[in-house]
Amino acid sequence: MYKLIIADDERRIREGLKKIVDWEQLGFVVTELFQDGQEVIEYLDYMIPDVILTDIKMNFVSGLDVAKYVYENELPCKVILISGYQEFEQAIAGLRYGAADYLLKPTNVDQIQDTFLKIKKQLDEKQAQLQKERYDRERTDEAIQLLEERFFADIVMGVMESREYIQDCMGVLYPNLDIGNCRCFLADLYIENYEYYMNNVWEYSYDQLEMNLRNFLKIYEGDYRFHIVYKTDNLIELLAINTGNAQEPSFPEQFCLDGLLKEMEQSFGFRAKAEIRQRYDDIYHVNHLREKVLEKEDDAILGQYIKEQKKLVTSNIAIGNIVTAQKLYHNIVDEVDKLPVQKRNNIVIDILSTINDVLWETNEQLAGAIQPMMNYSDILSMTRIQDILNWSDRLFDRIRISDNQQDSSGSSLVARAKNYIKENIYRDISQEELANSLYICPSYLSRLFRKQTGEGFLQCVTRMKMEKAIELLREPQYKTYQVGEILGYKTPRYFARLFRAHTGMNPSEYRGKVLHIGEKFEGNE
Repeated sequence: MYKLIIADDERRIREGLKKIVDWEQLGFVVTELFQDGQEVIEYLDYMIPDVILTDIKMNFVSGLDVAKYVYENELPCKVILISGYQEFEQAIAGLRYGAADYLLKPTNVDQIQDTFLKIKKQLDEKQAQLQKERYDRERTDEAIQLLEERFFADIVMGVMESREYIQDCMGVLYPNLDIGNCRCFLADLYIENYEYYMNNVWEYSYDQLEMNLRNFLKIYEGDYRFHIVYKTDNLIELLAINTGNAQEPSFPEQFCLDGLLKEMEQSFGFRAKAEIRQRYDDIYHVNHLREKVLEKEDDAILGQYIKEQKKLVTSNIAIGNIVTAQKLYHNIVDEVDKLPVQKRNNIVIDILSTINDVLWETNEQLAGAIQPMMNYSDILSMTRIQDILNWSDRLFDRIRISDNQQDSSGSSLVARAKNYIKENIYRDISQEELANSLYICPSYLSRLFRKQTGEGFLQCVTRMKMEKAIELLREPQYKTYQVGEILGYKTPRYFARLFRAHTGMNPSEYRGKVLHIGEKFEGNE
C-alpha cells in the first residue's frame, strides 16, 4: 500500500475525500488529514508519504506552496492539486513545480480513481526500478566482496599468472590505482595469547572475528591498504598494497604495519606482533611469493606450505575448477623438484593420496572413475619431474572428463558441512574448523555455501542455531540465557541480538508470545 495524505481547509471535503473513495482497492492508505499547507510542510520534516492530495487554495499556506516545498527540497513524493476553474493558472504553476496532476472541482469518484490508477502505475514502475537498482547494487557489492576475498588469496598462492586478469581484477577493486607502480608487501600478524583472548575477551564467534577484521581493514586509512590472505588460529597473513601511486611511500613499510597493529589493538583489544615476509615492486610480482619458501631447510615451513597448497587443490576440484587445480598441482611439483628425489616423490604421493581420500568422501563416482590410475608405485619409480607431470596430467584429464559427466561434488560437500554443523550445533563452529574437516579452504567453503544455498556460511550456522534455539525454548526447564549458553554463545546479549534478527523478537518475547510459555523478560536482553 502507498501512503497518502489529504489536505483541505474544509473539514467536510477532506473527510469526504477519505470516505467516498475505496483507497485500499486503488492501492493506497490514507495516513493523515490536514487543514492547511503549513501542517503538511511540518509533517514532511519527519515523514514522507508517497502522495499528497491537496487543495490548491487554503487559508494560510496554499497547496501551491506545498508543491513548491516538495520540489525545492527534492522530496520523493507526488503532489496532486485540487483546483477550481478560477484557480486554473495556479494549477498550471503547480505543474511547473513538479505536481504530478491536478483535479478540477467539483471532483467525482471516477475522476479521482482514473488519476490515482495512473499515479499508482507510475509509483509501481518507480518502485520496480528502485528494486532492480538495489538488487544490481547488492549483486555488484557481493561480487566485489567475493572477488576481493578470492583474488588476493589466489594471487599470493600463485594461481594468478595472467597479467591481463590481474589488471582487470585490480581495475575493479582499485579503479584509480596505477597498478604497475604500486609497492606491495606480505606480512604475518600473530595475535598474542590467542586462546585466552578468544575465550575471555572476545564475546562473539571465531568467524565473527575474521569478518570484523575484514570490515576494519576496508575502512582503515593509510599509505597501504591491507587484505587478509588467510587466517589460521592466531596467524593472519596480510597483503599490503601502496595506494598512494608513489614508488616510495611516505613512511617505511614497518612503520605502516606498526600503525595498523596499534589501531587493531585499540579496536579489538588484543596484542599482536607482525613481521614482513616479502616485499614487491608491484602487484604483478606477488605471485612469485613461494619461489624462495622451500630454499630453507625447514620441514615445518615445508609442511605448512604443502598443507595450504593441498587445500587449494582439493577446493578447486570440489567446485569443478579442474584446470586451476591442475595449475596449482604443477606449482607444487615444480617447487618440490628442488628436494631429493625420494622426498619429492613422497610429497607428490601424499598430495595424490589426499585428493583420492577427499574424493572418496565427497564424490564416490568421481573417485571410482580414477581408481584404475591411482598406482602410487609408478610415481616412486620416476626420477624425472616431467614424467611425474605427464602421469599427473593424464589423471587430471580423467578427473575433468568424469566431472563433466556428473554433477559437481559441491552439493555433497555442502550436505556434509550441514551435517557437521548439526552434529556440533552446541559448539562455536568456525568456518576454518569445518573447512579443515573437509580438507578445503575456508574461502572456497564460503563460496560453495553461497552458490549451493544462497546464504553465507555464517548465515547458515546462525540460522541452524536459531532453529535449535526455538526447539530448546519449548522446554520450560531452560531459562533463555541458558539456551544461549547451551548453543555456545558467550553472552546472553549477543544470543538475544541474533535471535531478534532471526525472529523479530527477543527469546523471552518469543517464548511468551509465540510458544505461550511464561517467563519474565530478562534485562540483559
